[in-house]
Amino acid sequence: MKVHIIGAGSIGGSIALRLSKRGHRVSIFDQNVVTTEMLRKKDPSIEVSSDAFTPGDLTVIALPMNSEEELLLSADFTGPAFDVASVMQPFQEIARLRKIRLISGHPMAGNVHKGPAGWDESMFDGRVFLFSPGEFATGEDLDLVLMVVSELGSSPEYLPPERHDYIVGRISQTAYFLSRTLLKLGGDFEKYSGPGYASTSRLGRQNMDMVLDMARFNGRNIASSLEEAESYLHDIRTAIEEGDLSKLEELISGY
Repeated sequence: MKVHIIGAGSIGGSIALRLSKRGHRVSIFDQNVVTTEMLRKKDPSIEVSSDAFTPGDLTVIALPMNSEEELLLSADFTGPAFDVASVMQPFQEIARLRKIRLISGHPMAGNVHKGPAGWDESMFDGRVFLFSPGEFATGEDLDLVLMVVSELGSSPEYLPPERHDYIVGRISQTAYFLSRTLLKLGGDFEKYSGPGYASTSRLGRQNMDMVLDMARFNGRNIASSLEEAESYLHDIRTAIEEGDLSKLEELISGY
């Protein structure tokens, strides 16, 4: 299979390396030519393209969400496209209006590194890969996507876009802001912290551009989750202030 990837960041580069290792023909485009040259040196069989659109069986869009939006709104897609954004619904709506054969995808994998520092061909092993075909995607398009997911070592799982964005807002995107809260509280005292603080605050160190994209494209779900978190923390604080340990135990039990 010939796969063309737009974007050589942490996810796009990792996909390129894995698919190339599995014997597929891979081409990649990124505006940062230094990055693509680094990728080619890492795997000379990967073709570096000077054109965002190179003919292939499947185009993978691995761009920041604001860049993906610009691409979907302006480019003419002639074949199937598969994105890897952490939000689905806004891009599915653009694809519907422009009749793009888009299949939304979201690998539940990643790391805190940007660009080449985040390349890891084993990143997707054993991870769930959420997907949702758009209105104009065909059965053949879906077969290609499922083949890619399988080659990445992931397990595909279908979720409707609205449901996906709601769930990810709760289990991933809101977690950034909760982690950021911990950094706000403990940032001046990190030299005294242990591994628990490091693992809990890790998400709060993600790159700012990605966080702002999350807030822009899935803000309603994130805000709703934060409101629920505020209410829960308020109840916990009240129980502690009142010395009601039975209530506190009730609040923090479970899961």
